[in-house]
Amino acid sequence: MLRAALRSGISLTARRSYPPKAAAGAGVKVDKSFVEEDAVKLATHVCINAYTQGEEPGPKILPDSEYPEWLFKLDLRAPRELEDLDPEKDGWAYWRALRKRQIEQNQRIQKLKTKFLHLQDSPSMKKK
Repeated sequence: MLRAALRSGISLTARRSYPPKAAAGAGVKVDKSFVEEDAVKLATHVCINAYTQGEEPGPKILPDSEYPEWLFKLDLRAPRELEDLDPEKDGWAYWRALRKRQIEQNQRIQKLKTKFLHLQDSPSMKKK
């Protein structure tokens, strides 16, 4: 069978199917970040995209009257604890925090069950 394969031109040599290793210096990343230091640009423009090629770094900052009123009423505080929330006043935020606490508690219980699984069948744990 081997002779028949060699006569037909089939190659039986093993070849690697993964790419060759890269050179030692090829994996170095270049830091392309840029921090705007021009005070005039920082005071008049929203410098959001440092990779933009052009004269202006971003859109101009408009006066407060040009922005919608709801923008200034946004609550930017950190999320409050469950004890500080009221289900009647805060609505979905209360129920979301409550559900999150229940899930975390169930995960802690499951972790304890698996950690002490061998103790559940011990004679000291059996009910009398």
